[in-house]
Amino acid sequence: MTRARRLVSTTLIWLIPAVVPSIELRAQARDERAVRAVVDAFFAAVAREQWDSAVAFIDLPRFEPSLKQRIAWVRSTLPATPVTAEQLMASDSTMPRVVAEWEAMRSNKFRSERAFDDYSSQFAGVTSQQMLFSLSLRDAAARWLAARDPRVQIRDARRRAGCPLSDVVAPWPSPPSTLLAIAFQDDSTAYVIQSADPVPGDALFPNERVLPVRRTQAGWRIEARQDILSPVTVHFSSDCGRK
Repeated sequence: MTRARRLVSTTLIWLIPAVVPSIELRAQARDERAVRAVVDAFFAAVAREQWDSAVAFIDLPRFEPSLKQRIAWVRSTLPATPVTAEQLMASDSTMPRVVAEWEAMRSNKFRSERAFDDYSSQFAGVTSQQMLFSLSLRDAAARWLAARDPRVQIRDARRRAGCPLSDVVAPWPSPPSTLLAIAFQDDSTAYVIQSADPVPGDALFPNERVLPVRRTQAGWRIEARQDILSPVTVHFSSDCGRK
């Protein structure tokens, strides 16, 4: 090997350790921008309640197994029989009959608010098994996503309570979300830490969540977890403002 070649080889040996981390840092910065763009676009579509657009950023292949499990469970269920005071007293021998009757009445009233095959609390607008079974994967994911939005939940509660349609409006805008940090587990998995306010002004509710985002053939996509739109599960009911 000539002296010139030895000098080049020596220089490369010294440069490689410095160049490789620089390339890795640039790649991670590029991935971080891509992940941030996907998360921002997703929540922008959610804010506008454009569920078909929002679901484009969901990892549908990961969502599909849970959907199939849910449909299989639905196919195996039968309508529940009314709860009776005798059943409650049999399960708790200390319960007075008057209390058992009240609990049975309350339980049966709650059940009567939804038909047996009304799945709108899980898939927005789906009120029969036939509708659920006919959904495509993308449509099911969009309806699943919508059902987790507090605005949709409140409107649904007001409709079921018989409130005037003119009163069925969103009581507050989409909860604001702030991206706090992005951490990479590897080159195909990122975790986005977000701050959200599911119930504005209520400090009792946690306001941070972690969203797994994974690289797929279609690009970076968000995992469809139960807390994707809210760090906590909140159930709503309505009496239409009646006193």
